[in-house]
Amino acid sequence: MSVATSSAPEPRPGEAPLDYAARGPHPVGVRTVELRDTSDPDRRLTTDLWYPAVADADGPEAEHPFGQPHRAVMDAPARSLAAPLVAFSHGNGGLRRQSTFLTTHLASWGFAVVAPDHAGNTFFDTLAHADDDERIAAHKLACTNRPRDVLAAVAAAEEGRFGDVAVDASRWLALGHSFGGWTATKLPALDARVAGVGLLAPASEPFVGSRAYRDGELPFATPTPTLVVAGIEDVLVDLDSSVRPHVRRLGPATELVGLEAADHFHFCDGIPLLHGRHAETIRPRQPRSALPYERTLEAERCQRAVAALVTWHFAPAAAGTGIIDDTRLAALEPAARRL
Repeated sequence: MSVATSSAPEPRPGEAPLDYAARGPHPVGVRTVELRDTSDPDRRLTTDLWYPAVADADGPEAEHPFGQPHRAVMDAPARSLAAPLVAFSHGNGGLRRQSTFLTTHLASWGFAVVAPDHAGNTFFDTLAHADDDERIAAHKLACTNRPRDVLAAVAAAEEGRFGDVAVDASRWLALGHSFGGWTATKLPALDARVAGVGLLAPASEPFVGSRAYRDGELPFATPTPTLVVAGIEDVLVDLDSSVRPHVRRLGPATELVGLEAADHFHFCDGIPLLHGRHAETIRPRQPRSALPYERTLEAERCQRAVAALVTWHFAPAAAGTGIIDDTRLAALEPAARRL
C-alpha cells in the first residue's frame, strides 16, 4: 500500500496509479452467502465475495441489481493462492453490488473483496420507510450495525464460508463509499489488523450525526495509510464543509484526491442512471443543485481513475512509495488532482 504522507519519498518507477488502470491479469469469480447477525437472528446479511479465479474460468456474468455490466462469473473456480482481503461497505440506501466496477477490478489484480448488504439500510429498505420517524430509527440502527456487519463478513471469508476461496486477512483493508466510508473509518479501532483504508466520498458528522466518532477513534491509533477520493461537485457530501475537515482528523498518513465535475454517485456502477435520478431529487439542506450528467465527468473516465487509485493504494507493490505524484496523477486522469 502507498503511505500517503506529505514528507514521503517520490513513487518509484513502475508503481504509479496508471499501472493499475487496465483490468488485471485474473478472471474474476463471485460467490454469495447469507450470514446471520448473531445479535439479531432475524436479521440476515446477504454477502458477496469477489476473488481471482483460475485462468480458464468462463461462464455468464453474475446478475447486477440495476442491469449494469458485472464482469464476474458466479461460483467460478478459485485460485489456490490466498488473496489479500478487502472489505467493502456500500453507501446509505446502497447495495453490496453498487460498485462492481471497483470490486471486480480489485479481484482482477489478485485481491478478494467481501461486501455485505447492510440489512435495514439497503436501497430496498429505504424505499419501504413510511415516514421520517421510521427513517431516523433505521439510520440509528445502521450506525450500530454497519461496522459489525463488515466484521462478520471478514470473519466469514476467513472461516471459509465461501467454499474454497482462500483469503489472507492477517492485514486486511477497509473500503467504503459515503456512509460506507464512515463505516470503514470505524474499523481500525475495532480490529488492529486493518492495514489500510480507502474512502470514496466519505460521510461524517453532517450526515451520520454528532456522535459519529467516540473520543480517541480519530486519528487512528496506529498510522494507517488512507486514501480519500472525493467528487469536487458532490452536493451530498460537500468537499469543503464535510470532506476536508474529516480528512484533517484522519491522521498524517492520509491523501486526498479530488475529481473535477464528479458528484456523489460517480463512485458507483451505472453513473448516468444514478446521477440522473440524483439530479432530479432535491434533498433538505442540499447546498446547490446537481449538475446535469452531460456536464459531469464521463462515467468511463471516472471509474477508470477510481479503480486505478484504489488498487494502487492497496497494492503490495506500492508499499512505502509515498504520496501520489502530481505528474503521474495527471497522466492517469486530467480531472484528478491532489487537494
